[in-house]
Amino acid sequence: MAKEKINLAPHPDKALIKITKDEWNDLFSIWVTRSDGKRVQLFTDVEEEAGQERRFSQNLSVGNIIAVGSNVKGLLKGDIAIIDYLVTGNDESLVGHHYGNKLIVVPAITTYHDEDSTPMLDGRKTYKKGDYDVISPILGVVRMSKLIPFKPYVFLKWEDPRKMYVSPSGLKIEREDHICKREVIGAHPESGYKDGDIVMINEAMLFTRTIDKKEISVVFEEDIMVKV
Repeated sequence: MAKEKINLAPHPDKALIKITKDEWNDLFSIWVTRSDGKRVQLFTDVEEEAGQERRFSQNLSVGNIIAVGSNVKGLLKGDIAIIDYLVTGNDESLVGHHYGNKLIVVPAITTYHDEDSTPMLDGRKTYKKGDYDVISPILGVVRMSKLIPFKPYVFLKWEDPRKMYVSPSGLKIEREDHICKREVIGAHPESGYKDGDIVMINEAMLFTRTIDKKEISVVFEEDIMVKV
């Protein structure tokens, strides 16, 4: 017997996403085509040293876009969405389940304030024009083998920030660089960055998305210091 189809219309500014175990696992068999024409795996294996503490584990969710609101541009039914794991860690966005698959609805696009807030009694403003209003938890999508990040996110190649140095006395010293260089593996057109660009960032501004030893780094575009 055929499964009952999902017939739900999300809020005009939101997207309805189905998360299944298969889609979660299939993320790591996805190959994408970079802007330079090179085909690479979306996620690559990360070597894990014995005893290394993992700050993040299973903190990336993916899902299939099954419906988008009428106001949403740039997001299509059938896209594979890369979602911030915090969304699936609570029930605030949970709509329900469909044959064991999780259905969530989330803001589809990041929005910004179009004017300053009214000053408080002390003259301070809670937000200014251009500040974030609603930040979408959809980091980007994979569409027809192409990785498409959404504003304001930029995807970077993951690298271990810890480096080994040899002191003048010959001792090996492990040090973590606070300012690091990373390769861009995905950026939206308005960001001014493209695949293969090398950028410098404060390591503390990066957040890593990991599952099953697969990692990418993500940064807000405004936190990129310079392009090398």
